[in-house]
Amino acid sequence: MEGASFSWKDNSCLFDLHLKVQYGTLVGVKGAIAAGKSSLLAAILGEINLVNGTIRQYVRSVSYAPQLPWIFADTIRNNILLGKVMDEERYKNVIKACCLDVDLQNFGKVADLMMIGDKGVNLSGGQKARISLARALYTDADLYLLDDPLAAVDSNVAKKIFDQCIGPRSLLREKTRILVTHQIHFLDEADQTILLTNGRIDEFYSEQPADGEQSNTTTEMNSSDDDKFNFKLKTATTDMNSIVKTETSTDGAVNWNVWFQLFTAPPLHWLGFFLSLILIFTAEAMDDFSNRWLSLWSAKSEKNQSSSFDAYVYLGLTLGTLIAALVRAGFLFYIMLCGSTYFHNQMLTGILYTSLRFFESNPSGRILNRVSKDQQAIDELLPLTLVDSIQYLVLTIGSVVIIGTINPWVLLILVTLTPIFWWLRRFYIRSSRQLKRLESVTRSPIYALFSSSLDGLTSIRAFQVQDDFMNMFMERIDTNSRAYFALLAAARWFSFQLSNMVSLLILVTAILAVALRHQINSSAAALTITYCITIVDLFQWAVRQSAEAENYMTSAERIHEYGQLVPENHKNNSTCSVLVQLPNDWPSQGIIEFKDYTFRYRPELDPVLKNLNLRIESKEKIGVIGRTGAGKSSLLQGLFRLVDQSSITGSILIDDIDIACISLDQLRSHLSVIPQAPVLFCGTLRYNIDPFAQYSDEECLTALEAVQLKQLVCNHPDRLSQLVAESGSNLSAGERQLICVARAILKRSHILLIDEATANVDHVTDSMIQKVIADKFRDRTILTIAHRLNTIANSDRILMLQQGEVAYFDVPSNIDLI
Repeated sequence: MEGASFSWKDNSCLFDLHLKVQYGTLVGVKGAIAAGKSSLLAAILGEINLVNGTIRQYVRSVSYAPQLPWIFADTIRNNILLGKVMDEERYKNVIKACCLDVDLQNFGKVADLMMIGDKGVNLSGGQKARISLARALYTDADLYLLDDPLAAVDSNVAKKIFDQCIGPRSLLREKTRILVTHQIHFLDEADQTILLTNGRIDEFYSEQPADGEQSNTTTEMNSSDDDKFNFKLKTATTDMNSIVKTETSTDGAVNWNVWFQLFTAPPLHWLGFFLSLILIFTAEAMDDFSNRWLSLWSAKSEKNQSSSFDAYVYLGLTLGTLIAALVRAGFLFYIMLCGSTYFHNQMLTGILYTSLRFFESNPSGRILNRVSKDQQAIDELLPLTLVDSIQYLVLTIGSVVIIGTINPWVLLILVTLTPIFWWLRRFYIRSSRQLKRLESVTRSPIYALFSSSLDGLTSIRAFQVQDDFMNMFMERIDTNSRAYFALLAAARWFSFQLSNMVSLLILVTAILAVALRHQINSSAAALTITYCITIVDLFQWAVRQSAEAENYMTSAERIHEYGQLVPENHKNNSTCSVLVQLPNDWPSQGIIEFKDYTFRYRPELDPVLKNLNLRIESKEKIGVIGRTGAGKSSLLQGLFRLVDQSSITGSILIDDIDIACISLDQLRSHLSVIPQAPVLFCGTLRYNIDPFAQYSDEECLTALEAVQLKQLVCNHPDRLSQLVAESGSNLSAGERQLICVARAILKRSHILLIDEATANVDHVTDSMIQKVIADKFRDRTILTIAHRLNTIANSDRILMLQQGEVAYFDVPSNIDLI
């Protein structure tokens, strides 16, 4: 780079960079949060705009490990290979180097064929980071861009990964590596080190260890240190306990209960249904009577035809028919839209209040399919189709009544054809209904892949697998199109059969009109022929639309299914018959006690936490350490009751009250958490730190100032009203975590749970956050999960977990003795 400046859309982020990286060297990049470290890698990848200067690359291929690991719903193996051919020796070396060997052994027989849920929901943060790193290492590239891959793992594992994957004696020792990290003691071995400050290269030098930044390693156990890695690739093993469940569809007709709920939805309920029937038959009766009146009028003698009375009656009937038809259509659409709104609200409530296991088992694309395409079907397509079918079916019935009153002989052929019509429709609807369900089910993978690909666009382009993902996308579209084409073909076949039968009805009616010409006056015969010709289109369209309406009802059926999801509160309270009434100041002390507590994510899985017995005293500060996957984050999930009670044995007491006997909203509203993966919402900055508008602007600014984010507000013209993009994508990872810390500071809960809140910040900011937490939460009970020893060095006690069991729970000074 020579004088290179870059910008994200409208905001400049890197300025006047002069940088030269030699082939085969390790370049370390460090700096405070929001200094531009990730932006530098994005600039090399061509993901941001070059404003000034030049950038030249002499590499054929690039490999990339993003700061926030991109994991898609598939097996671990496919996540690592990313469409590349299996090289067994290289694959095993990468697994070993990334310390994934122990994890694969713990996964049992399925090993690397274990199915991962959407966004890696069934993996720990460290496991996701190491799978992302393994993907980068497996690719044989000239340049490796590694964006803080060591942040989510403990110190021992981080040291091993650096030595085996990144360092001068690693698998990549002959490759060019650019490593972004906050663990700057690893940069001692870098050939060059870059210090970024506010988007500029402040220093470019060979790294020397800074005072106080020696490698602090916890005493976490690593059982793989001396074990020989004896991993055998499997080809036919299926993950029987896969977290991702196959989407299934029901068989047979749509349940009548779904129809009734659609037509009897609030606010009119059954009154709306009966009014609809009245309006339907009233409008049709007026239409048929107006036509019959015209027929009777034209049959009169020429003298009597000039009577103004007949003209006024016919005008009144015509206007009445118009008004009745408009009222009928408007009211039917109103009833249908009330029904679709009711179904939508039921589905939204079901999704919002069901357990997290539902989201783990159902990819986001599957949910998106139902809340978008299926909802659109009952919002727009079903009302039109159903109103059409009702209107034309009633017109057909009216036509038959008119024909029958004029020429009863036509009813003989109708008696013969009606069973055939009914059998033909029934035959068609059985096939088309299942084809429609199949089309809906095959549409979900399209949404899922599209959603996942958007999350990993940078990685997809970096690994140059755009064509592979495009082919996967086209395959899923083809699968969906095959079902859709079969559905259309069945509809055309049905239409053809109906046309033949209705044409037969016209032929018979015309023959009877000629044969009985002496018994029927000419105007009546003309009316019957006219009705028969009209009935061709009317009846065919009515039957087709009624079948299509039943097909669209499968969308209502799918939405209704999500509306019946069991609420999380119902599942979790299954073991406690009576909820405890909490005092207003609960928890006033913040005492946490685990009694014989065993935790599983699902009943069929092995326990993650095994028979824990712990007592955390009031205002005590507990540091939680352990190897990645040891169960640290599971402690927090247990406290928040994020899994079904059937997966848990034992109890957790807070201030001597069993949390299983507390309603979920009360429990969670009295706990604060700073999560490992920072969660931000699309909205303003103020909304993200104070979503319920409980605090003043001054209090919000004070909280942001406490985490050194006041400049983020002051430097923006909208201040607290500045917009935060979806998932906080317009902020750095460190800034997102600091906003979550500010949110916790505002809440002032008596219990604070911190899950690796400082993993993506530098040591200076980490120390600052620890001081803020010590000051703002000195009279609170705090559980801090961390990989950095200095983060938890001032804790009252250290809890070390090893494979879900307590390996150590004592003061920090004794930890070196174990």
